[in-house]
Amino acid sequence: MTRRGLFIADGSSDLPLARHLETICCSGGTGVEIVDVPADRLPGVGLRVEDRLRAILAEDPNFDIVFVHRDSENKDPSPRYSEVSSAVSATFTGPAVAVVPVRMTEAWLLLDEQAIRQVAGSPSGRQDLSLPQRSAVERVADPKRVLKDVLVTACGLHGRRLKMFRAQFPVHRALLLERLDPNGEVRELTAWSRLVADTAQALAILSTEGAGR
Repeated sequence: MTRRGLFIADGSSDLPLARHLETICCSGGTGVEIVDVPADRLPGVGLRVEDRLRAILAEDPNFDIVFVHRDSENKDPSPRYSEVSSAVSATFTGPAVAVVPVRMTEAWLLLDEQAIRQVAGSPSGRQDLSLPQRSAVERVADPKRVLKDVLVTACGLHGRRLKMFRAQFPVHRALLLERLDPNGEVRELTAWSRLVADTAQALAILSTEGAGR
């Protein structure tokens, strides 16, 4: 039986994560069709996760599982997990999963050099990108800045064309997220490993609830 899931993304460029969540669910033996909603497309709704969930569920309550994406920024990720847990407890009766990258989602995008070169429009480039090692990528203080700089180095552009390229960062970021391999190196990262484990636990709870609520 295919279940119906809700994914609340931090922003529009994070929406490709929904497809990866479907892959994780499928790998765990449960088909889940995920409806994705970026937080920045909820006019009149505050930034609190509880407010976002309440607004969405008021319009469409028919979800079996909820995923909420929140970057931990440069803080301990624990409060983000608590934030999502409290919000879900107040608004939703089914299982939920917090999608919380260590610091920022961009850290996950620094693992695939070839994907970066392709998105930068220079797949055969040989510039030294100085990408962080996998073991260190979750300790990068500002992965968004690093990703921007890496893309600029990889593109090899200058002047006006470089300025135009920089302005397309949200598009490039979304493309890199689409190309993220959920079975690749990202599996070795702490945050991704927890995401997979938490999803498996949520699906196990869902399976005990029967065919519907």
